[in-house]
Amino acid sequence: MLDSTKKIALMAILTAMCVSLRLFQIIPIPNVQPVTDILMIVTLNLSIGFGLTLAILTMVISNIYLGFGLWTIPQIFAYGACILTVALLSKLTPLKDHLTLQLILATFLGWEYGFWVDLGMSIYGGIPAFLAYWASSLTFDTYHAIGNLAFYPVLYKPLCLALNHFQRRKI
Repeated sequence: MLDSTKKIALMAILTAMCVSLRLFQIIPIPNVQPVTDILMIVTLNLSIGFGLTLAILTMVISNIYLGFGLWTIPQIFAYGACILTVALLSKLTPLKDHLTLQLILATFLGWEYGFWVDLGMSIYGGIPAFLAYWASSLTFDTYHAIGNLAFYPVLYKPLCLALNHFQRRKI
């Protein structure tokens, strides 16, 4: 019982952090926010289930404030795909042991997230709509990728230490 209470409390703290960072962008450049990096670090250090839950909660709660629309479902699926990519690569490669590989992946996730959102939005218009969404979002996806590359080294050590402390702590 106590262990699940600790997990719920941690999920609440991480969700509040991610939602706050989405709502109050600390860098005034579109798509530059550390949420993707946080989701990657959480997935690598805790589990795929924790990462997916955090992604869903972050998108649903932040979109309460930012606005729900047709884009909400593709956003959730896009973060889900990113988390699955992190989980798969952590199983197939020594990702968790190499910061350079993590930086490369964090950068790639900026483009992957945009790709999946664009693909999800194309349900409403087919391949021509996908190509239009993708072409028009490439600059913003690049901002996202560069932002991920910049934020990851800043977030990596403190977040990993906090998550490792959480896992070691016996109450």
